[in-house]
Order: sequence, then structure tokens, then C-alpha cells
Amino acid sequence: MKASTKKNRWKKSSPRQVEQRIARRQKLRFWTQLLLGFAVVSALGLWGSRALWHWALETPFFALSEVAFEGNQRATREELMRLSGLNEGENLLQLDALRVQQAMLTHPWIKSAMVKKHYPRGLQIHLIEYQEIAILALGDLYLMDAEGKPFKRIQANERVDLPLVTGMHKEAFVEHPEQSQTVLRTALAALRAFRAEHQGLEGLSEIRMEGGEAALLLSSGQEVLLGESGFEKKIRKLKRVQEELAQRKLLAQTIRLDNRVRPERVTIQVARALPEKEGAR
Repeated sequence: MKASTKKNRWKKSSPRQVEQRIARRQKLRFWTQLLLGFAVVSALGLWGSRALWHWALETPFFALSEVAFEGNQRATREELMRLSGLNEGENLLQLDALRVQQAMLTHPWIKSAMVKKHYPRGLQIHLIEYQEIAILALGDLYLMDAEGKPFKRIQANERVDLPLVTGMHKEAFVEHPEQSQTVLRTALAALRAFRAEHQGLEGLSEIRMEGGEAALLLSSGQEVLLGESGFEKKIRKLKRVQEELAQRKLLAQTIRLDNRVRPERVTIQVARALPEKEGAR
């Protein structure tokens, strides 16, 4: 019986194969060390960031020391500081600018606010206030801006010399805001036309709104019916009519400029003749 000989199953690696295996091991070792290094650096960075953040929150370097307001004329600094809830020395990094901005808007005169931090210790608050143009009667009296927004209720001790807009009802104003705004826009259009022609609102006491039509009540006691539109032309015509009446020494009680069929027509109800000036012949 012949003895069997076993063949060697392992082939001898070539030098190139050995070099490739060594290179793969070295590359694996390199990436493993690199990832480990990144992990260590990240951990140290995270710890350092937290430590830096805690330091920033505790250091007096970011302690609020200056608050500057811009654009406020009606709202006083004392009122605004009280509303803001700001305290000297509080950390500027932790300060909620949006909260301060919303607090500013609770003041009745403030229309918009923008809050900006000025590091390390300053805060700037830019404000835009409402500009009153008329008084709106809605049960109580409210200041109204040029967009028809009643923004502040007039207090009993306040004296305001502005035209009064009447004919609006509070219930309708609340329940039908779009329709109410349409009426107010008509009133404001009449007001702007009067102001443009007279370079101001002197002489205008009231704008009465009835059924969407505007009527002016003047300081002289005259009532001027304007209708729904075309106020610029009508106010210019009104001025010419008043000049002619003055030349004739007549005082009109009612002047109608609201004829829809014949817009050019003016109807005048004369109250009386103007008194002669003292010394006139």
C-alpha cells in the first residue's frame, strides 16, 4: 500500500501581495486613529463650549447697562421701561428681544417696534408711533390714524383739537369690520381733500357719515353735503362758492354738492346776510 502525500494548500504570497496587505492594515490603523482623534477633539470642544457659555452667562461683561429708545415722542421713556420689564445688569445674551418688542406694542401710541442688541452691554429700541388724524366716535371717543384705525381711547382729561368722525356704531364696527373700513375710507378721503385745499384742517369740525355719504360740518356752522366720491373737485367748488357768498355778504346754512344726476349743480340754503363790519358804509 502506497503512502499518500498531502499537497500544500497554502500558496506562498508574492511580495506584491504582502505589500498590499500591509498597506491595507496601515490605512485601517490610520483611519481608526483619525476617528478616535476627532471623537476626543469633539468631546473637548463640547466641554469647552459649555464652559464658555456658562462663563458668558455669568460674567458682567455682557451685563445690560444702556437702553436707547428712538422714535418715541408721545410714549415716555419711563413708560416704555416699565412695560419692557428690563433690568439693569441682566445678561444681554439671555435677553429675549422678541418679548421686549411685543411689550412695546402694548403701549397705545406704539405702532411698531424693532429691538436690536449691541454687544457687549447695549440695547437699541426703534419705535414708530401712530399719527392721529381725526377723532372717531364709537360710543367712546378714539384717536384714529390715516389708515382708519382707532388706536387709543381719549381720556377725560385729554384735550384734542381734531375733526370728529361720526355716524359709526360700535356694534357694527365690531361685527362688520370690512364694511366699517369702507365707510371710514370714505370719511378719510373727504378729510384729505379738505386738508389739501385748505392747507390744514382748521375750520373743519365734523365729518358725518350717513349711508356711505359724507357731510362736513364747518366751524362756521355750515353743513356741506359731499356724497360718496369726487371730493377733490367738490371741495374746490366749495371754496369758490364760499368766496362768492362772502362777496355777496351771505351766510349759507347748507351747501349741497351731492347731486348724482347733475354733479355740477350746487344747491345753497342761505341762513342770513353777514353783518356789516363796524365803520363800513
